Amino acid sequence: MRKSLPLIAVAACLIVSACHTRVTEVEPSEAFRKALDEVMLRQPDEKLRVRPDDLASKPRKVVLRLSLEDCLELSAARNRAILFSQLSVELRRAQTMTANGALDATAGATFKYTREQEEVQSRFGGDTRDRSISGVTTYGISGIFPFATGTTAEVTGAFVRSDTNNPFQTFEFFPETTFMVRQHLLNGFGLIPNLGPIWLAEGAERIAEFDLAATRNLTAFNVANAYWDLVASIKDVEVLQSQRKLALEALDLANNRLNAGIGTRLDVLAQESNLAAQEVLIIKAEALVGTCTDDLLYLVHPELLTGYAMFDGYKLEVQPQTQPDDTKLGSNPITLLGELKGALGRRPEIAAARKTVDLSGLSIEINEWGLLPTLDVEGEFAVAGFGVTSNDSFENYGDFDNLRYGVGFTFGVPIQNRRARGALEQAVVNKRNAILAARDAETGVIIEVAAAVRLIETGREALRAARKAQELASETYKAVQERQAADLATAFEVNQAQNDLTAAKRDFAKATVDVEKAYLALRKATGEMGR
Repeated sequence: MRKSLPLIAVAACLIVSACHTRVTEVEPSEAFRKALDEVMLRQPDEKLRVRPDDLASKPRKVVLRLSLEDCLELSAARNRAILFSQLSVELRRAQTMTANGALDATAGATFKYTREQEEVQSRFGGDTRDRSISGVTTYGISGIFPFATGTTAEVTGAFVRSDTNNPFQTFEFFPETTFMVRQHLLNGFGLIPNLGPIWLAEGAERIAEFDLAATRNLTAFNVANAYWDLVASIKDVEVLQSQRKLALEALDLANNRLNAGIGTRLDVLAQESNLAAQEVLIIKAEALVGTCTDDLLYLVHPELLTGYAMFDGYKLEVQPQTQPDDTKLGSNPITLLGELKGALGRRPEIAAARKTVDLSGLSIEINEWGLLPTLDVEGEFAVAGFGVTSNDSFENYGDFDNLRYGVGFTFGVPIQNRRARGALEQAVVNKRNAILAARDAETGVIIEVAAAVRLIETGREALRAARKAQELASETYKAVQERQAADLATAFEVNQAQNDLTAAKRDFAKATVDVEKAYLALRKATGEMGR
């Protein structure tokens, strides 16, 4: 027995832990270390993998090479909006279990011993006792079984031993079995009043699952948007840095022309001013990269951001491994009707709204039963036995000579019944609200899909225009440089052409990312994100 106790304890611990393995939380510093280790496993280069312990001894920049797919997979497991939504599903499941408890059977057992003694106040002939002493021992078992029809069956079995010094008591043992049935005939009769709360709880659980799917869809869209925002900000920095090189070359040329006596000090000042303006733009663009990095990390794995407070000099740099695809200009045309059909069938928000309408209708049916008066019937049948010995009592019990049976009715009418009437009125209003919300959800999806389709078409046209503008700006800049070399263009014209080329390159990079984000908006509108 002693050897089995540790096994029983271990088994109990395993059972308890198995019931709580859905969403777990840990201490912040431990969460950060686990997060960093988890993300490092996705790094393609072993040299880039950094352990949390390394940050305390050698604080340095941590580089994360992540593809869009990596970010989506990490966010699906670590994004806090998704974790909160998962907890809502778990809560609804627990509520469903609670609702099902109304049909749980109950088994019980009783043991009771009572002893009484008192002085004898009156005697019959032959009674020589000074004190009356009696002891009663009762053993019993019971079972209560509720049914979905509003029926409750109760079975009880008892065995009583009465031990006394009374000379006139003939029997000592008394077994008895009782079977009792209660049935609601009006209010509470049938499946809807008894199973309705369970169906409502199951429906609420299903709606929570739809909400989780909607959260996954929205979160994946936000993650992808943040990813492309980071890509765009990095490309913007790269464009500005390349233009700074051109500004430096232009400044060197202006100094050389000034030293050769063919240029002016004004040309040098103009180029220096242009270079300073480029530096300002680069500083702002690099700050935006940091902001976009934090925004992406918070959506992907927010525990990574706690490192900023734990380690001096801690910095994360995300190097996106997925780049925009500008070949989507030649993609097939998108039909609005086809996308709408897919969206109306896939969007979890619409499914949740329709389920809410169904549940509100069920709530009306449940509350309609509450308007009825109560009428319950109760039947009882009992078999008893008695004897001098326990064997005699059971033999007597088996003869079915000692029976008790009967039937009774209980009727009740609530005066005014305002609680039931008010609950029904609320259910009716809730259904009207649910129908309106469902229509609004469908309208919102239609508008969102239509806007996404238009955004794709607009994005394609803008990308074509931006590509053409970049080509023209590049040719213009080369022509102005040639004119300057022939003393036919001023430094101001060169700076203007260079700034126009910078703006055209930035517009083209932004247009490329905008097309990617437009396709993301369509996937989100049709419910394809987060799958």
